[in-house]
Amino acid sequence: MSTLLKSAALVLCAGVSCAQATETEKHWDFNIGAMYEIENVEGQGDDKDGLYEPSVWFNATWDAWTIAMAMYQEGPVDYSSMTRGTYFDRPEFELRYRIIGTDDFVLGLTGGFRNYSYHFKDEQGAKDGTANMQRYKIQPDWDLKLTNDWRFSGWFAMYQFANDLEETGYSDSRVETETGFTWTINETISAKINYYLERGFNMDSSRNNGEFSTQEIRAYLPLSLGSTTLTPYTRLGLDRWSNWDWQDDPDREGHDFNRLGLLYAYDFSNGLSMTLEYAYEWEHHDEGESDRFHYAGIGVNYAF
Repeated sequence: MSTLLKSAALVLCAGVSCAQATETEKHWDFNIGAMYEIENVEGQGDDKDGLYEPSVWFNATWDAWTIAMAMYQEGPVDYSSMTRGTYFDRPEFELRYRIIGTDDFVLGLTGGFRNYSYHFKDEQGAKDGTANMQRYKIQPDWDLKLTNDWRFSGWFAMYQFANDLEETGYSDSRVETETGFTWTINETISAKINYYLERGFNMDSSRNNGEFSTQEIRAYLPLSLGSTTLTPYTRLGLDRWSNWDWQDDPDREGHDFNRLGLLYAYDFSNGLSMTLEYAYEWEHHDEGESDRFHYAGIGVNYAF
């Protein structure tokens, strides 16, 4: 999931107090925040490879319109030499319009733009060129009340990538979605089960680089305890394959994977909120190799 989607979840889950404005009163609502995420692979002690993504964001809402801006970094890192695939220079802009907004049904539409900057290094760590790629997005989202206890909600993003795709290895198109049902058991406990899909493909039939598919069942169990919300969750892999090594091996590589995680959110009731998250994921490859991932993230948001 992208950083903006994660920050949106932080705002919605932990910054609810600012969003509870009366329907008749129109005014600006703002959110500003930051997040730092890391992911490390077990058994990588020699070169200390990992993945990390710091990000900052600012959102502004007026009635049915929301403007979202973010700056972030995403890419692999060798902690022993601090080399990296990107710098903190990836801006993103999104504009969302709430087409319908009632207690029974919410429908929104988001358009977005993200710029990817890459800085390559050779085996000796010397600079070895750059790439500058753009991503354009259209994304509807929905939330439908089925009964007093059940809701159906989700989002569906359609991406188009342009420029320097041969250098970055990305496919030119992608779709991503997460949708499912939420059951509100009582004021403290609810349960959510979603289907998740992310699929990279090429509209240009002469290209096959960067194609992949990920399908998951994602289950969440939010526990509301006053100002604290604890959300244990799991991701159960249904299918995953990729050909990111298409230049050397065009064949698709399959994976078998699962994840367990816990998200802790705290609302300070003064506009300030924070989250802590940890997850453990295990992955098995067709070649017989196995990876174990440790994910950790910390986020802070101020709503005013």
